Amino acid sequence: MPNPHRPPTPRWRAPSRSRSGATAFATFVVTVLVVLALGLTGTARADQTAAEATTWVSPVPVMEIVTAFDPPQETWLAGHRGIDIRALPGEPLRAPTSGTVRFRGSVAGTDTVSITTDSGHTVSFQPATTDLAVGDAFAAGERIGEVTDGAHCDEDCLHVGVWPTESDRAYVDPAPFFGQDASVLLPLSRKPAEEPADDDGASGAGSWGGHRNGRIPASAMCELKTAPGQLLRCDAQAAFDRLSFAFEARFGRPISVTDAYRDYDTQVILKKRKGRLAATPGTSNHGWALAVDLGGGINGFGSPEHEWMRANAPTFAWVHPSWARQSGSLPEPWHWEFRK
Repeated sequence: MPNPHRPPTPRWRAPSRSRSGATAFATFVVTVLVVLALGLTGTARADQTAAEATTWVSPVPVMEIVTAFDPPQETWLAGHRGIDIRALPGEPLRAPTSGTVRFRGSVAGTDTVSITTDSGHTVSFQPATTDLAVGDAFAAGERIGEVTDGAHCDEDCLHVGVWPTESDRAYVDPAPFFGQDASVLLPLSRKPAEEPADDDGASGAGSWGGHRNGRIPASAMCELKTAPGQLLRCDAQAAFDRLSFAFEARFGRPISVTDAYRDYDTQVILKKRKGRLAATPGTSNHGWALAVDLGGGINGFGSPEHEWMRANAPTFAWVHPSWARQSGSLPEPWHWEFRK
């Protein structure tokens, strides 16, 4: 007999098919689909950024970061929302990737150039000027302006800021886009692995084709397919691209090239900026279009990327010259040369 003091146990009923119930259910389904779509879009954008990272051209030759990215915890607080790289007034400003001019003028009294990349990023440069008009398009590596006076560094520098164009200036670290996220030299006391047996570190870089160092016409060289904007002698370019494809199969990204061919004027700039650490203008192996400087982890002794290069690059006729090795006279893990 039922207990009169206990409420009856409710029986399960199928959901109502009323219009309001159907509307609520449809709204729920749409919400789930939107969330999933946004998640997939975010993942796609993240994958695009990851794929693009380490492939931009350095805006000035021989990228040397002097102040790292150090954003504030809150947007209104003080911080360093970009990176500072060593550069002198008058140095050419190169396009890191293809895009269009977004702004040219003065911001807080400092010459400023900003661009919108075809990949959907905004990049700002200070102090810098350009003769291009807002909306003008350019290719990766193309000269788009020059560095000017007015840097906020103790020494001359160029400030670079990057943010997704669709965001509210949500700054991101520019360094990985230039392959500079792992540029740490290990102590020389760490003995490297043995070099490949058939690699004596001898380079084949030198004069060819009757050209003068740093004065080779662009028509005599080829652009790297895996690093747009960078030029090498055509056989060196073909070999390097094959090497870069093999590197990408292992690490999921092409080799980051911070510098390849350097014309005479660029060599003069570097000599002025780096002094005795730079080659005398007209003598650099970069001036023969047969040398590259690399980033993306290769620029750190002992990294998996550097060790992979040591083991595999000679197969593609690219060598780490003996003087640039960890035990060499001028250790430069980033410098590699074509041997043929």
